[in-house]
Amino acid sequence: MNKLVIKFAGLIAFVLLVGVSSGITSCNKEINCKAVITVLAPGGSPMAGAQVDCTSGDVTLTSTTDGSGTANFETNLPMILDIIVNGQPTGRVARFEDDKTDNVTVQM
Repeated sequence: MNKLVIKFAGLIAFVLLVGVSSGITSCNKEINCKAVITVLAPGGSPMAGAQVDCTSGDVTLTSTTDGSGTANFETNLPMILDIIVNGQPTGRVARFEDDKTDNVTVQM
């Protein structure tokens, strides 16, 4: 009878240990917030090589547009940042939200 109680207690301890350890690691979920900014020239064509800044207060994320006029941004923190292209405010914002990608097109 004692061996059965000891085995049962060991099984319960193991199940609790696995449950607690998996609960601890699930709290460390990596946040993945993305924004894709497409910059178009005044005629509507993609603007390659433009410097795009997403900024607010002390936070600034910088990227350069590729041949399709697209700049990609990624962060681990949700936030809303103003979009500035080649030093000019656009009046548009990028919304970095958990597990989402914000696609914004900016016409210069």
